[in-house]
Amino acid sequence: MCKCEIGTLRQCSYNIWQVKSMINIAVVDDEPIFIDALINKISDCCNLLGIECIIDKYSNGYSVLENYKKYHLIFLDIEMPSIDGIATAKRINDLKGNAETPFIIFVTSHEELVFDALKSFPYSFIRKNMINVDLPECIGHINKYFNEIHQTIILHTERKDIPIIIDEIIYLEKIKNYVIYHTYNQDYKVRSDMNTEFKRISSYSFVRPHIGFAVNNKAIHYIAVDCVLLKNDITIPMNKKYREEIKKKYFKWLGDRNA
Repeated sequence: MCKCEIGTLRQCSYNIWQVKSMINIAVVDDEPIFIDALINKISDCCNLLGIECIIDKYSNGYSVLENYKKYHLIFLDIEMPSIDGIATAKRINDLKGNAETPFIIFVTSHEELVFDALKSFPYSFIRKNMINVDLPECIGHINKYFNEIHQTIILHTERKDIPIIIDEIIYLEKIKNYVIYHTYNQDYKVRSDMNTEFKRISSYSFVRPHIGFAVNNKAIHYIAVDCVLLKNDITIPMNKKYREEIKKKYFKWLGDRNA
């Protein structure tokens, strides 16, 4: 989240732009020659896609467990001594809770191990014998994802431009002549109406359960008969006329996201 200061009440509008992100990557493998080769290939893929990255290497799962919070992406060899990649991934998933990152990418030369690895919900798989095919495709998907979550709204004020990452918006609320952007760190007031603001953000995974509210799909915990409960225990009222449309759009978004 941008650390720009914001005053009390301001008239503002916005545009969409993207912030170029830095991806922190860990590669975990007990084979020194292979891990250096993989790091070089990851670096080459990132350079071709214009992705800035920092890559660290680890020879065992225990070491990366101590530092997993530093990384957006962790490449894990499935077969390692002491603690294998599957056990390491399970431990990371337990530790990170509801956080989206780090994503786990399993690296293996034994495809028969993939079934067990699926239980740890990896982002993807890299086959060692198909690395030149699998790796660019995987990095490309990751690049697309990070571009999406770093898309930013610019609030134009009389004195400064304030960027807000769209992914950090929880919901919008109409209060008198203003629309309030509620984010995980701060609230922002825009002199506008909900129809205008929702039209501008509706393509970014937002739904409108009520004439005075719009909600980020990623913040929804569940949809009840007369309300939408968000993951931070905020309850948003739901108008009956919006109910079926909200369910249809939300479950379609879930399906597309998990495809």
